[in-house]
Amino acid sequence: MPISTVDHGVAELCRGEQWQVDDPDALAELVAIVMVGRAQQVAAILAGAETGPVVASAALKARLKAALILDPEKDTWHRDGLLFETICWIVARSGAAQDEVLSDPHRRPTNQGADSVKVVFNPATRELERVTVYEQKCTDNPRAKFRDEVLPAFSDWITGTRDDELLQIAIGLLARFNLTDAENNRAYSRLALAPRPIAFRAALTVSPSVFPEAESRKLFKGYNDLAVAFEARFGDTFPLEDMREWFEALANVVWAKIEAFDV
Repeated sequence: MPISTVDHGVAELCRGEQWQVDDPDALAELVAIVMVGRAQQVAAILAGAETGPVVASAALKARLKAALILDPEKDTWHRDGLLFETICWIVARSGAAQDEVLSDPHRRPTNQGADSVKVVFNPATRELERVTVYEQKCTDNPRAKFRDEVLPAFSDWITGTRDDELLQIAIGLLARFNLTDAENNRAYSRLALAPRPIAFRAALTVSPSVFPEAESRKLFKGYNDLAVAFEARFGDTFPLEDMREWFEALANVVWAKIEAFDV
């Protein structure tokens, strides 16, 4: 795993982890494979499987080059956000257990909706145990993003404003377990009726590269006002000294990996 994580929760506010990139080249390789539409191949790699060569059409390569290698006057926010979301998916997927299923990452920077959703299924009882909703923000103002966008988004999931989306995604992920109609109906009811088995996980880029718990406490202030238990609140941080420079460098290496894929 090219990224290591350490426990970095904040007492009373949230559990969580802090991330560090240990092998940037290996990370770029995984991101590149995801970006050509092979997220499940990356899942297999993370599980220790050996996979074959990656093939990408010339047309796809051209589109991805335009998305990754930007003119100096172009805004980098969408590109960096897409790269960060892909990294978040890789971290989440690497930590997923056998009976946990994670939605695939978005492939376009303009995709709306949940960043990721994970379901936990108990194969012994044939019951849905938990759904985790992720919000991932690549930003140089993480406190404002968390306060003004992440917390309101999580509140919408709690109040049921987005139940149609939640039910569709969660039941779709449970298809892996070949549920019967009766089991599907129980899963629908489990999600729709209180108390709902829902958890939330926020991930944000932060600065500086040394980001102590005291800074995380400022960042995640107000998380405990969310109407879920402490055990269902997670806040992850990805410290970078110069976020935009780091993602610019990553984009260049990711493109070099994609360019080298077979056609």
